[in-house]
Amino acid sequence: MEWNEEVVKRVRMAMQDRARNMGCMFRSIVRHSNRENAIKITRDAITEYGNIRAMRESENITPDDWANEHYKMMGGVFNSKIISNDRFAEINMHYCPLLEEWKKMDFSREDQDLLCDLAMELDRNRAKQHNIPCDIVERLGKGDTFCRVVLWKKKKK
Repeated sequence: MEWNEEVVKRVRMAMQDRARNMGCMFRSIVRHSNRENAIKITRDAITEYGNIRAMRESENITPDDWANEHYKMMGGVFNSKIISNDRFAEINMHYCPLLEEWKKMDFSREDQDLLCDLAMELDRNRAKQHNIPCDIVERLGKGDTFCRVVLWKKKKK
């Protein structure tokens, strides 16, 4: 599939804006409270965001639905590859505009990893709301070569 380069550029810019917002809020919470509270508050907020996203979707979303939608809508943005078989649907993202923005904001490598992990609460809780077991096996933020999200398929009875 080919993506419109201008659309990919604009969506990446929007994702970078989301990353700047998250990064600024995190730094502000640390300044006004402490790092532990900043982590807790940010994780809680993004968990809520994941729950809201799930509520707006069909209640019958499957791992394949999720992976296919991601690929169709955001595959070019994240330079994604999809693997699907009878056990799981896997999304491999080889580029992250959020991470690139946190680097530009001079977050330490440790904080880039932390912000990446916090941002993934969106996917973890979206999956949880859809009763889809989800493993985030690799992440660009922790230095892996790509983010790997595995959405496990349930056996039908």
